[in-house]
Amino acid sequence: MEKNVINASLSTENLTFRPGDTPGSFEVTVNNDSDRFVNFQIEITAAGETRNTGYRWYRLEPEVAAAKPPGSSTIFQVFIFNTPIPGFVGTVNLMVNIFSPQLPQQCRLVLRLKIERDNRPTHLSLELPVREFQVYPRNSIDIPVRVRNLGQQPTEVGLRFTGVDPSWLASSAERRLSLDAGGLGEATFQCQPPSVAQAPSQNYPFTIEAVSNNGYPTNAEGNIEVLPVGFIDFSITEKHLKIPSKSAWLPDWKSDTASFELLFKNASNINQEINVQMQGRDWRKCSFKKLPEIANLHLGETSKVILDVKTKRPWIGIGKTLLLEAKSELSDQRLGSTDPATQTLEVETQPIIPLWLQLAAIALLAILLALILRPTDVMHTRSVNSVRFNGNGLSVVSGSVDCTLRLWRVGANSLEPDDRVTYTTGQPLACQKPQQPKGLMAKTDAPVVVLRFIPLQNNGVAVGLDTGVIQLIEVPSGKKINNELQDQNDPNGRGDRVFDLAFTPDSLKLFSGYGSGKLREWSRLAPNSDFLAQPKKVIDLKSKFGTDFQARALALTPDGKTLVIAGNFNRFILWQWDRSQSDKEPPDLSVQNPNKAVGGDDFIWGLAFDPKSDKILATSDSAGIITIWNLDQCQTIKNPNGQVQINQLNCSPIDTWQASKTSVPGVALPVRTLAFSDSKNGNLLVSGGDDGRVVVWYLTPQHKLDKQKAVEGQTIYQSSKKINSIDLKTNQETMIVSGDEDFQVKLNHIK
Repeated sequence: MEKNVINASLSTENLTFRPGDTPGSFEVTVNNDSDRFVNFQIEITAAGETRNTGYRWYRLEPEVAAAKPPGSSTIFQVFIFNTPIPGFVGTVNLMVNIFSPQLPQQCRLVLRLKIERDNRPTHLSLELPVREFQVYPRNSIDIPVRVRNLGQQPTEVGLRFTGVDPSWLASSAERRLSLDAGGLGEATFQCQPPSVAQAPSQNYPFTIEAVSNNGYPTNAEGNIEVLPVGFIDFSITEKHLKIPSKSAWLPDWKSDTASFELLFKNASNINQEINVQMQGRDWRKCSFKKLPEIANLHLGETSKVILDVKTKRPWIGIGKTLLLEAKSELSDQRLGSTDPATQTLEVETQPIIPLWLQLAAIALLAILLALILRPTDVMHTRSVNSVRFNGNGLSVVSGSVDCTLRLWRVGANSLEPDDRVTYTTGQPLACQKPQQPKGLMAKTDAPVVVLRFIPLQNNGVAVGLDTGVIQLIEVPSGKKINNELQDQNDPNGRGDRVFDLAFTPDSLKLFSGYGSGKLREWSRLAPNSDFLAQPKKVIDLKSKFGTDFQARALALTPDGKTLVIAGNFNRFILWQWDRSQSDKEPPDLSVQNPNKAVGGDDFIWGLAFDPKSDKILATSDSAGIITIWNLDQCQTIKNPNGQVQINQLNCSPIDTWQASKTSVPGVALPVRTLAFSDSKNGNLLVSGGDDGRVVVWYLTPQHKLDKQKAVEGQTIYQSSKKINSIDLKTNQETMIVSGDEDFQVKLNHIK
């Protein structure tokens, strides 16, 4: 049976130690009574000791003995240089534990250690449980500190945080602790880095120093890493540049460079260096120069890089646009790239010889060839005052200030001069001006103001002239089918402009309105007979109302029994002409708001009746306002006055809205012409006016503006000049013809 015995002895069983003096020492002799080579180790513990791996109070010589043979001895020297229990004064038992890794047996010996009070300064132990910290700007971290009083006397300890800006600390940079002998205290420093621009992303070493009132200072060190945050904004002042920068009339061979201004704004907490690399579709066609080559970008600052792009320009050709990309590269990639990473640049290069010089001869030749070879568009030579569809909607007649009537054939999407009418005896003259013969149906003796198709036969038009004469012209021959209608009893009739005409549905009556304010009723006995040479009735509205009045617009109700006359003072008049049984019976007139406070320049320009109703009337005026009236809702006040019965009307509109547009504030543009759709699919009102627009307005069944469909109307045609006249016809679809001061006659469709 093998021997596994460890025998040991102490040089003394009692030892006295005073901290700060010479270390106390004793020997431990260990005998190897086993039958093998072994090495011995010693571990010493004190009764009541709190084990702390960082606290040493004794040392051994040797720390680990070498292996020795059986029967040999090993001597350990033990030196005690500190108290086993910090701050303890008195006697404590030390347990000396002897063991060997090769033997299962252990040996324990006891030594009584007497610790005397010392007079040396207090010794402190300072510990940071965490030494490395990471934080973002404006976020806070807590830095814990532990301090132990290793002395035998109570002490006051002061902690001071140094190494970073004091403004980073939430409160004071100092802490005070009271520690008993051997006592442990803890404190916390709260640290908050400032804004991105004031807290660069880097390591910030710090030191915490502990000072007692009766001892030596000590310190511990740590590190705060401010983490990267934010971005680098990348922008360009102007992304599209031209070479040369200004248009030149003469050749410019010196300009070959475009200078872009690249801006980098540092909204992060990292100081950066910016390098710009060029790429993109056309980068090989250019050379680049950057100033500075590498831009330094400090916190919160904006740096500028001037990028010069140089390229070769051709002598001739057309302008080309080079597409480039500027890509930024950051020296510190922790936040990735800039925002955005790239910017697109465009360099528009023009040939050295301006394009206009290259194309001048070609353009001139092309224009000459176009004038020679291209057929001339047929059109009026002066403003178009009136346009009308014929009864079946297959033709349009237009009348103009150029003293002509033209006949147009309605095509799928446009109007073409009607081939049935043309002058074959050379170029005709009208109003002393040459006219195009194709589509020219008739010449008149004076500028045309208004024209209307004669109902029933639909083979002729009545034409009102600037001289006050009414001519009846056959369609399409252009021949006069009646003597001219002019009141021979009126000495001032010559030159009294005919503003508007209106036929009754049976074509037996023709009403005409004049600039003098007179209204004339012309009549005939049968549709195929001529109109009588003199008017059946003449009403002088100017004298009846005692003020200036121009009969600008006329409209008959669909049943033909009531005539509406409109003119200045925004006034319209109702004449129920069919109630008069004799020519001498005074007419029954009713005027809307005769005392309305408006001026003589305020006109009602347009009148239109809903073809499905004798009571729904639309008016448009010089202020650009469209108003819908229900004549059934008008209150009539009888007012007998001498030879004429003038009734006063008080009508409330169904709806009213601003229909014209203008770019000048406070300036209203007139709406001159109106037309209701005769479609059964819904209520449509079409207007034309001085803003050059032909507009479709959608109405509700109650004849109010349908704001859900188009509160500003649907513009189907825009002219550069005033729209003087429109007409509307519905066959397979609704067609609108318009005449304007740009000499044009245009056809449009309502989709």
